[in-house]
Amino acid sequence: MKLIYTTIPIELCRYALTNRKVNHLMFIVYLKHVASGHIKYNPALLKLWAVDLELSTRTIQNLLKWLIKNKWITVNSKSNSYRVKSYLEICKSLSLNSKTAAIYEPIDFSTFLGFCCAVVIKYVMIKKAYGERKRRSVSQMAYTSKSRYSQPRGYSTLPIQYLAKSLSITSSTANNYKRKAVKSGYLTVKKRTEIMLDDKGNKISRDSFVVFAKNDPTIVGRLRRGRKYLKQVAPDLLCPNVIIKRKSYKSQKKSKQ
Repeated sequence: MKLIYTTIPIELCRYALTNRKVNHLMFIVYLKHVASGHIKYNPALLKLWAVDLELSTRTIQNLLKWLIKNKWITVNSKSNSYRVKSYLEICKSLSLNSKTAAIYEPIDFSTFLGFCCAVVIKYVMIKKAYGERKRRSVSQMAYTSKSRYSQPRGYSTLPIQYLAKSLSITSSTANNYKRKAVKSGYLTVKKRTEIMLDDKGNKISRDSFVVFAKNDPTIVGRLRRGRKYLKQVAPDLLCPNVIIKRKSYKSQKKSKQ
């Protein structure tokens, strides 16, 4: 298969993931790639599509039925052909923003699910960063903690609970998104621990473990005894390996992607 290149709206990826329609979106992207969105129907194509997408022929048939029923694909009965709607048209029908998109350029579609997971994580990270900047006052902006500067470029924290709440999903589902994005190579994770400090900024001795465990049992699972000092497991640093860009459309009718 030739190299795939397309720019998929971020919110369409989010919709597909949270509504369990990833295969449906993948099929749309695939059809745009192999036939520019216009297909002369031939029953033999079903098996070919199934092989390329590593799905069963029955699954392809079910996806096609759903896409036609929900008007992501239109049928011309006279010419016995299909037209795949543009991303713009699909987003408008779902009341989604189509202007911000992620570049998708893999060799095949085997990691499409992981790509969508990484895109959604990036989507939430962008919204989180925007909200934090908006809430920060002018005086607060002048103050920058050392921990912010210590983060590698491109990395940021995103607690699983925050991701889950932002997408209205369970924490286990959010964690599953993270694992799939990592497995597909679209998300890099850095584990980290931080030395705990007291109110005066002094490092806390590792011998204080029992004291902290008694005073706050909820933190026990995140405490670690270092060689000299008490450490705490900090949120992972995440770096989604996806490129986000503003997407422009020449016209609603001519746009293919």
